[in-house]
Amino acid sequence: MSSTTTRERPQSTGRTRTQKLADFVVETPYEALPPEVIDTAKLLTLDSLICGLAAGGAERTKLQHRVLERLGGNEDATVFGFGRRVPAAWAAAANAEIMNFLDADDTFYNATHFAVFNVAAAIAEGQRLGAAGRAVIRAVALGYEVNARLELASRKIEVQGDGLRWSAIQGMGYAAFGTAASAGAVAGLGRDTMRNAFGICAWEAPTPTVAGAHSRLAFNSFKYANNAAAARAGMLSALLAEAGYVGDHDVLDNSPGFLEAQGAVATDRELLVEGLGEKWWILEAAVKYYPSCRYTHGPIDAIRELMQRERLAPEELERIEVRMNPMAHGMKIFSAPLDAVPGDHRGPLSGQFNVPYVIALAALGRTPGPGWYARENLEDPAVRALAARVHLTLDPKLADEAVRAVRDTRIGRFPKTRRSLTVWARGREHVFEGDYASGDPWSAETKPGWDRVRQKLHEFCEGIVPERTRTELADRVQALESLRNISRHLPL
Repeated sequence: MSSTTTRERPQSTGRTRTQKLADFVVETPYEALPPEVIDTAKLLTLDSLICGLAAGGAERTKLQHRVLERLGGNEDATVFGFGRRVPAAWAAAANAEIMNFLDADDTFYNATHFAVFNVAAAIAEGQRLGAAGRAVIRAVALGYEVNARLELASRKIEVQGDGLRWSAIQGMGYAAFGTAASAGAVAGLGRDTMRNAFGICAWEAPTPTVAGAHSRLAFNSFKYANNAAAARAGMLSALLAEAGYVGDHDVLDNSPGFLEAQGAVATDRELLVEGLGEKWWILEAAVKYYPSCRYTHGPIDAIRELMQRERLAPEELERIEVRMNPMAHGMKIFSAPLDAVPGDHRGPLSGQFNVPYVIALAALGRTPGPGWYARENLEDPAVRALAARVHLTLDPKLADEAVRAVRDTRIGRFPKTRRSLTVWARGREHVFEGDYASGDPWSAETKPGWDRVRQKLHEFCEGIVPERTRTELADRVQALESLRNISRHLPL
């Protein structure tokens, strides 16, 4: 494997990279945010809230509610689906977990999701303090930047032979830093306090425990990451720093150190600070319009387009061959038999990755949203019959490009989502080839926008949130900079 080596630890005469990243959060005012960054931060805020509202009644969410009932505490902030407010730290932790439940939250370079940490922290702290909308926008934008830079500095994918493989052990512990950044930005933490919060994050962040990802047929209750623990770690780190705790100011600089402990197979620590305030990684975020893994979205786009264009009936689909992203093709959960999907609250967590299942739902015209994983869909004979006609193979074009991107590029990431599939119907062969899926930021045709995210809001939350409230929420988030107090004026 060709990889980037870790840079030397900075000399004590200058600021560490850890300090520079913390200082960036403290010293960057709202006015310094480019208009497109502000707009994207608002869009991701609405998108994340949609994911949380849609999952507020899920069985796993109700398990979190039971825990919150026992914890009690100050009534600072709302939790999706819960009847009362709870302390901001608990609200952020619960909401970061809930907003990822449907796997419909943002995606960064087709590998990870972390806007929910920033939105959860900014909203919880904003509600606690009665903060203005501008404070929330700033917190989401800056916190996202922190998460993105930690993610880019830590390679979790490596070349093995002629293919790719995920790091053997990984997690979302790095998102504690972005959580602390967003919470601290709203709370107005000073320079030394934010530096200490970052230092404490390395001690509070959960240990990565995701192992055996390639051989799993189903997920446990945490799916692929303990979002709640990472968010809680970030919130507590900010609280402890504000109370006077002192953390190490070089936790992101040391090698081996935090990044390696989180499962990085290679690091480039200069990416933590390179181009701060000039390169905004939030603009590389993709938005998901379906409640399933990002690797399924290109094929879903294609099958929906085909069914509408040709006016096909589902029973006319003879065979569907999906050529998969190489990072998905090597994981069993994407092609596991439907009977492997658990019948309890874990069902949606595994169903989101079952390519034959979600392709069948799309072909049958089922409305995207939490209903995709209702028991009646999971057990529907029509869904199962159609899923049995979906077959997976490797996308050879993307496999080659992805290996070269991981091996030869600075960030080791590949932006192409790809939709590559062949459908046989009515005796004809329909071939689809394309580089991007709807919601990808890298082409004009797929770039996410407000109209499509509003459509997602209505699809995901129909029957959960009244239509008038849905429209009011979208209007207020789109004009978030004008709100004086989100605790009073954001309908959650």
